Amino acid sequence: MDPARPHPFTLLGQELVLWRDGGGTWRAFRDACPHRLAPLSEGRIEADGTLLCAYHGWRFNGSGGCTTIPNFTDEAAHAKATASRRACATAHPTRHLGGLLWV
Repeated sequence: MDPARPHPFTLLGQELVLWRDGGGTWRAFRDACPHRLAPLSEGRIEADGTLLCAYHGWRFNGSGGCTTIPNFTDEAAHAKATASRRACATAHPTRHLGGLLWV
């Protein structure tokens, strides 16, 4: 798999996105942005290693936490919104072992 872009993947009927974060760790998220359920696999991996949703530009770190919501201009409101559990992507544990990615 190309580590420079997110990959859609179906596991046991569940749509996932596989991607490698800035630290080189492969991640697996539910392939749906928590904002409008747009496929995260259609986004891109940013230079800082976050996964960017192509729909509204929300960004997620490797643990699924939302790091950026672009339409906020107030710093306090942005911090409160990104800290909300509702803004987090659903992350699944992964392990890269023996040339395989285990989810």
